Amino acid sequence: MDRILTLEQVEAEDRAIGRKHVAILLAGIVIGALVGVSVLWAMGPGLPPGPPSGGAATVRMAGVAFVPGVLNVAKGTTVTWVNEDAVYHTVTSNNPGGPLDSPNVNQEERWSFTFTEDGTHEYHCTPHATYDFQGGMWMGMTGKVVVGTGQGGGGGNPVDLPHTTFDAATAPLAPGTREWNITLVAKELPLAVGKGVPYAAWTFNGTLPGPVVRVRQGDTIHLTLVNEGTMNHSIDFHSARINWATAYRDVAPGTTHTYSFTADYPGVFMYHCGSGPVLVHVANGMYGTMIVEPAVDPRPVPDREYVLVLSEVYASDVVNANGLYYGDVNKMLAVTPTQVVFNGYAFQYHPGLGGQALPANAGDRIRVYVLNAGPSLIQSFHVIGAIFDIVYVENNPANALQGIQTWTLPSSGGAAFDLVIPDPGLYPFVTHNFAYTGLGAVGVFAVT
Repeated sequence: MDRILTLEQVEAEDRAIGRKHVAILLAGIVIGALVGVSVLWAMGPGLPPGPPSGGAATVRMAGVAFVPGVLNVAKGTTVTWVNEDAVYHTVTSNNPGGPLDSPNVNQEERWSFTFTEDGTHEYHCTPHATYDFQGGMWMGMTGKVVVGTGQGGGGGNPVDLPHTTFDAATAPLAPGTREWNITLVAKELPLAVGKGVPYAAWTFNGTLPGPVVRVRQGDTIHLTLVNEGTMNHSIDFHSARINWATAYRDVAPGTTHTYSFTADYPGVFMYHCGSGPVLVHVANGMYGTMIVEPAVDPRPVPDREYVLVLSEVYASDVVNANGLYYGDVNKMLAVTPTQVVFNGYAFQYHPGLGGQALPANAGDRIRVYVLNAGPSLIQSFHVIGAIFDIVYVENNPANALQGIQTWTLPSSGGAAFDLVIPDPGLYPFVTHNFAYTGLGAVGVFAVT
């Protein structure tokens, strides 16, 4: 819609942001009226106004658009968004975990944010913008704030987050089938994904990956999802045969959802958030493993069992206002991870890089349940100095392969790996996709 200014409005804006800004704004309005580009105006192109003369600036939410669509400000400026529409809007960073994260801003309400560092901040209104995966951009009600030089992240230095090693050990179930009441809590919270890499993670039960769920073929699972987060989440269990449209539906913040299913097949199954965009929810940490043991298991009993989940992290280049790196959607789409990890943290099982090796005794039968949670890469699991006696694809005894050096796992694929290491020593386990090993996907079995 064309914008018509009264004399009083022009004078008010003149006093607030200077004559040069008003002249540019009015010129944009005249050009918009001549060519009838109301859609482009709503998208926010055109000439960006110069930095404000003081430490404050205003963006109007009007006609389901941010006006101006591009705002240049000096470092230290407080920007206030004012809603003039009859519907609510939000100011939400395009990159999940970014610094702009307003609540719903209703008509005649306002929300402010102070930009303390140089940087470029692209944002959108959650109910009035959609993500175009083919084009790789947000469409609809979008905007941008350029602070100072436009370089940097606007959040200062990363915070120092402690890390607790994810316990990879697991143990078999007692005999018999049973019913399970399982509760998973969706929540967003900061977690370290590597040394010096605090991350704005999205999680189940506050861990990355989520907790390991272990059941037996034929067991009944009653699953409850509690959403303690700030956005819709859901829960998709690959081990379930179920009407996904009702079971895996979005669960709004502050609400719960329950469904039940029977574990019909043995496997190393993935579970994950299925809310859109699924890529973003999984890449930010909302995944875990369900091990379903065979109802009848003819395999030898292992001496030790471990669970390893391979996954990718796509951290931003800079931190947000809370000192956290956050998920970079463009990196996710380009499949250029910053970390590739076992159980959510780079090198956490590598003793030479500050991690804790996984112990075993010489001659132990070690069973490793490996899931590739992705969300995008195909991975190859390998133990240096060892050969897998048997690989059970999807943990199914009927799918046994013998004498395997390396086994490839598609995204969301899993398998059980049996190996016996006869001699003491340190035996690294890796993804044999070596472009990603150096990003964190290497650990060590310490055999004594």
